[in-house]
Amino acid sequence: AYAWVFEHRLFDVPTTWLPWVAALVGVELAYYWWHRLSHEVNLLWAAHVVHHHSEDYNLAVALRQALLTNLTTAPFLLPLALLGVPPLVYAACKGINSLYQFWLHTELIGKLGAYERLFNTPSLHRVHHATNPRYLDKNYGGILIVWDRLFGSHAPEHEPPIYGTTTPLRSLNPLWANLHYFGDIAGLAAGASRWR
Repeated sequence: AYAWVFEHRLFDVPTTWLPWVAALVGVELAYYWWHRLSHEVNLLWAAHVVHHHSEDYNLAVALRQALLTNLTTAPFLLPLALLGVPPLVYAACKGINSLYQFWLHTELIGKLGAYERLFNTPSLHRVHHATNPRYLDKNYGGILIVWDRLFGSHAPEHEPPIYGTTTPLRSLNPLWANLHYFGDIAGLAAGASRWR
């Protein structure tokens, strides 16, 4: 095994590890901006809101993804292809990013001290899913929390989170959960005084 590692030059940073590190950071940064804008732009929120409807917070919430998520993430991830990230490297890094986020959806793990200075944790992600006024629009990172610290969207967990959305869904219909906010947007658009 030792000879195989050196024969295949796995420690040759410019040719082997650099694309992986660049792709991991690129996927994470693209995820941060997609996630943040999905809370700030109504059409993106309409596609993302499904993930936030649950008034419980457990590992099942991680699996609660909207039908249109892949369509909304594509424009944010396309620059990685244009920068030359190989498809296999991209797919692996996207998978790592998604898998890391699964364990964040639990109330069973408390604060993790110094680890939370760089990485997202269940405590920090509970803040993201909370409707408490001090927690709204905070902690968008996937693996890293450094983007939130850098761009001013970081908040630690202080008070117990209240989960769900500020306007509860009040339905168990998955189709309605995926489409209801598009109806809200259409109603707002119809009532607007100008097209713009």
